[in-house]
Amino acid sequence: MQDAKVVQQIEAMDGRERERLRQFVRSPYFNRHEGTSRLLDFILKELAKPSPRLTEARAEDAVKGSGTEQGLADLQSSLMKLVNRFLAVEQLQQETFREEVLTLKRTRDLQRFELLENRGKRLDRMVDKHPYRDGDAHLAAYELKAIYTYHRDNANRSDTRNPQAMIDHLDRYYLVEKLRHACQLTANMMFRNTQYDLLFLDPMLAFLGSEKGLQLRREEGESSIDCYYHILLSLREPDEVVHYERMRYYLDEGLDRLPPLQRKDLFGFASNYCIQRIMSGHSDYRMELFSLYQRGITTGIMYNKEEISEWDYKNIVTLGSANGEVEWTEHFIEKNRERLPESKRENAYALNKAQFLYSLKRLDEAAKLLIRVTDSDVTYHLARVLLEVRIAYDQEDHDYALNLLETFRLYVRRNKSISVRDKRSYLNYTRYSKQLVNLKRQLGFVDRNTYHKKMTALHQSILETDPLVARQWLVQESSPAETSPA
Repeated sequence: MQDAKVVQQIEAMDGRERERLRQFVRSPYFNRHEGTSRLLDFILKELAKPSPRLTEARAEDAVKGSGTEQGLADLQSSLMKLVNRFLAVEQLQQETFREEVLTLKRTRDLQRFELLENRGKRLDRMVDKHPYRDGDAHLAAYELKAIYTYHRDNANRSDTRNPQAMIDHLDRYYLVEKLRHACQLTANMMFRNTQYDLLFLDPMLAFLGSEKGLQLRREEGESSIDCYYHILLSLREPDEVVHYERMRYYLDEGLDRLPPLQRKDLFGFASNYCIQRIMSGHSDYRMELFSLYQRGITTGIMYNKEEISEWDYKNIVTLGSANGEVEWTEHFIEKNRERLPESKRENAYALNKAQFLYSLKRLDEAAKLLIRVTDSDVTYHLARVLLEVRIAYDQEDHDYALNLLETFRLYVRRNKSISVRDKRSYLNYTRYSKQLVNLKRQLGFVDRNTYHKKMTALHQSILETDPLVARQWLVQESSPAETSPA
């Protein structure tokens, strides 16, 4: 029974949500079966214990005497239906306009038209006072105008105001939602080799790029349309920097015009744009990305329920270290440690703090901290070894570096959770790193020309190989200009 879906759903709830569920199930409007209530009480009582004993036998004992003839499987099914309905009611309270819209629809169906007019005015005021013209606001306004336009007492067919407003809100709702999804799916097609048929997207973009479309995008309150329009074009036309500049405008001056979810979308796409520009050779975007992350921290956009993702944490530490922001970066590492997801916290903190210490050439401290990075997470294990190799290389501990690389090579080859492309990338890395270390060992034993020739050949091979992890480090360390003996 521990693995039953209804138990898993309840187990995922916090204490307050469980209490609201108990009150919901106890309500005679939603449930009149004592057996279902007793089953829930049993589950809640057991889940509150350090070691729950959710066996079928104990559950059956708990529901005895409830006057029900249902078996345990039927009671679980009934409780699952109630849990689903509870979640729907909970969600209804989270959506700004949905309850009002559903009330209007029910009032219309009951033909209580006087009440409909009064309730409709209430929703109209709510939409007017809503701080954003996002998809939710346009959808609510559209549904309200549709009710007004078509209910049976609407006798004045010559008045075009409601029908026109209905169509306007529907168009704007469609534009916001189409653009929002087009941004996500276009990014998916670019980076994950997928394909979607985005019907009507090109003519829609042509309209939005026209003078009339520009006028619509710049209407007061229509920032969502304009923002997603430029996000999408930044993906399709990355060299047209004007699109990123418009995104940056919204992050700086126009942030309060966007609802919270769209702010996060904007921040994510702007960050990824900078990362892609850096990867394509535009190194000036390193400072821009760092500035963007600082903005994300200041505004709180980059946090999700007070948590920071391990990848944003890593990127900020890497950029801060590379840009020489020593004091700021160290403060960030410590201040945001407890904001990391609990399951990743210790690995993410230890690895990134070690990376920071390495950037300061505090090699022994970095190596000591890396010991705390566990091997249970493949991603962190790979990153840890790469840093360990660099530390051994900088300390000229060539034997240890070669031992690390050989063990790492076997680990990568045998690990089934690493993709084929990533295996190639890491195996190429171990091959070239071994060659680099061996050349460094020969530095005092070969003539200058031979050394330079071998290093030049290695450098060229590194430049031409793809995929290859840690390419920048390998390119730097194999550069003939940097490595030629005096």
